[in-house]
Amino acid sequence: MTSRNLRIAAALAAVAALTLTACSGGGEGGTKDKADKAAPTPGATASAAPPATPEPVVPTPENPCGGALKVEVRAAKSPAEHALLVATNTSDKVCLVDGFPYLRFDQDQATVAPVEESATQDRIAVRPGKAAYAAILTTAADGSGGTGRDVTRLSVTFQAPDHLKLDPLPGAPARPALPGGKLHVDDKVRTTYWLYDEAGAQEWVGPAAKPAV
Repeated sequence: MTSRNLRIAAALAAVAALTLTACSGGGEGGTKDKADKAAPTPGATASAAPPATPEPVVPTPENPCGGALKVEVRAAKSPAEHALLVATNTSDKVCLVDGFPYLRFDQDQATVAPVEESATQDRIAVRPGKAAYAAILTTAADGSGGTGRDVTRLSVTFQAPDHLKLDPLPGAPARPALPGGKLHVDDKVRTTYWLYDEAGAQEWVGPAAKPAV
C-alpha cells in the first residue's frame, strides 16, 4: 500500500471514530446530561417528605381542667336556706378558677348576680384534691326580695379568664344536686366570687355548713 493510500485510510478511521462518539452520547457532556436527568429536583424532594407530626394538645387558661372540677351544693345551717357551692379538683394538676360562678335555677335565662364586695384580684389556684368555694345568698335578710319561690334544679358554669367580657367557659354546665332536693330563693338571690377557702365563703353564709344529702 502506497503512502497516499495509508493517509486516506487513517483519515477515514478518524471520521468513523467521531461518528460513533456522537451517536452514543459519550464523552463528558453526555454523561453529565444523563446525571442531570436522573437527579431529583428540589421540588420533588420536598413533596416526597412525610408531613410534620402535629403538636400535642395541652391545657390552656381558657380550659384549664375540662371536667375535672366536681361541683356540689351544701346547705348552711345559719342563716337558714343559704348555701355553699364547692368545686373540688379531681385531677392531678392545678386548676385555675376565675371570677364568680354562673348560676341558673330551673328554667331561668339570666344568671344570678354576684356580690361585688366579695371580689378578689386573684385567679383561684385549686390544687389536686382541694376546692374553691362560693356562697349562695338565697334570700334577702330584710325580706326585700319578696316572697320568693322553691327551685329544684341548678346549673353551674365557670367563667373564662377575661373578666371584662364575662364569657363562660365552653362545655356543658355542672348540675349539682340541691340539699334536700330544693332551695328557696327570692328576687335578691346572689352568689359570691370564688374564694380560696371554706372559712372565707362561710363569712357570707353563716358559721357552719353541712354536705347535701
